[in-house]
Amino acid sequence: MKYDFTQYVTKDSVMSLDGRNKLEVMDQLITRAADLTKLNRDVIFRLTWKREQMMTTGVGGMLALPHIRVNDINHPYVIVGVCENPIEDYQSQDDQPVRVIVFTVAPDENQEAYLQLLGSISRKLRNTSLIQELVDAAGNPAQILDLVHRDEVK
Repeated sequence: MKYDFTQYVTKDSVMSLDGRNKLEVMDQLITRAADLTKLNRDVIFRLTWKREQMMTTGVGGMLALPHIRVNDINHPYVIVGVCENPIEDYQSQDDQPVRVIVFTVAPDENQEAYLQLLGSISRKLRNTSLIQELVDAAGNPAQILDLVHRDEVK
């Protein structure tokens, strides 16, 4: 089975982030992840920050890809957040502000599926013009959802 992250992106998992720093935007994403997954928010919070302390998930090109694996869910949850403000303190690998954050919460048991899912996110969002279109759509979750699903392989 080929994993495409867009199959997990719904209207409920797309959001505009109005935080002004990394903690604020990650807090918004973690809250949404807890709502969608029905998992304990504190568990998601701890796992997310533990992962972030190992190495920044700011991959460059205005993009961050925080990701965690947990027990007790049946399928991945992918939340696409577009920051209304540049997140200067994200500590991205290219030292540039982050504007698009794709937060993945995936089941713990299937490592291969997890890697394929992360790879599909990376492949699609390597496109700098798509990142800019997403940034331009900040504040419009419906447009963000359309952009994520555009050119989707069925």
